[in-house]
Amino acid sequence: MIAGMNGIFGTLAVILVFGGLIFFHELGHFLAARMLGMGVKTFSLGFGPALFSFRGAKTVYQIAAVPLGGFVSLVGETNSADIPEGFSEKESFALRPAAQRFFVIALGPAFNLILAWIVCWGLIFSNGRSFIPPVVGAILEDSPAASSPLRAGDRILSLDGVSVRRWLDMPPLVNRAKDRDMVVSVRRSDGTTLVFSLTPALLKRQTGEGKTVETWGMGITASGESEHEEYGPLSSAREGLLEAVRMVAYTWDSLLDIITNRVSFDNVGGPVLIAKTIYKQVDYGAASVLMLAALISVNLGILNLLPIPVLDGGQMLFLLAEMLTRRRVPEKLQEKAMLAGLAALLCLIAAATFNDITR
Repeated sequence: MIAGMNGIFGTLAVILVFGGLIFFHELGHFLAARMLGMGVKTFSLGFGPALFSFRGAKTVYQIAAVPLGGFVSLVGETNSADIPEGFSEKESFALRPAAQRFFVIALGPAFNLILAWIVCWGLIFSNGRSFIPPVVGAILEDSPAASSPLRAGDRILSLDGVSVRRWLDMPPLVNRAKDRDMVVSVRRSDGTTLVFSLTPALLKRQTGEGKTVETWGMGITASGESEHEEYGPLSSAREGLLEAVRMVAYTWDSLLDIITNRVSFDNVGGPVLIAKTIYKQVDYGAASVLMLAALISVNLGILNLLPIPVLDGGQMLFLLAEMLTRRRVPEKLQEKAMLAGLAALLCLIAAATFNDITR
């Protein structure tokens, strides 16, 4: 009975996460268009035949049969002469300045990033945060820390005068110092404070993909302790923004690893893997599902900004060229680029789905 309920909740979570992220993305395009007085013919969740629809003042709102995406159909989006009954020329997307069209397209991916911030904000405000404190667990042999006064149980207070509250605060400071002497301030378990110098070194570590990389480090490991902190409305907004920024950085770094072949494409997943991950995350509670949804939203926003013509980023690239040259990119060139971009995107989706099936 419990397994059956988990299956229902898991399926529902997949539908809500996919539908919610697509809705928010398209809502960005829709609100930007309406803010600028552009006409919207259709706001659709999904593609293909409409399963449910209703007409607002001028716009048709619908849920379509194929739930892999959605779209906002603007007046004059592909043809300036396409002015349906009930709309006027001044509502045409194609007849607007390039900067306005750029804003409408950009607000879709932007809304995905904003959504990630809102979700992180809400979760941190309602649940607080657990984090790993900067307490030394073990000291590696033949490392800078081994020849320093550092010992297990020390809590690192600051590096080069910069306050350290969490374990994750330290790597950026150590990487910035590289092989330069750092001033380290620690508090011992007996309450005494100690200040000394330490020079980081290039240390080897294993990545999740089994590769060996070199990073600047002191040669210490975390104690394994965990601490919890509550946040108010404003502090949780700031922490939520920082968390969303970390998600953006992580997504971008992961994308670069794939492009530069530092990570094998075999590790790339598609819709099947995403759905499976959401489904499994239900076992860990609603907060885990929402945090995963925030990360997927960031991925969706970043991927849509890639300069592939069929994506928002490709259209934005055409509009940037138009703003710089004051001439529109020829329609035939745009059409050919869109077809090439669509073919590349379909191949990418097919390859990722193949990975999902064979994994």
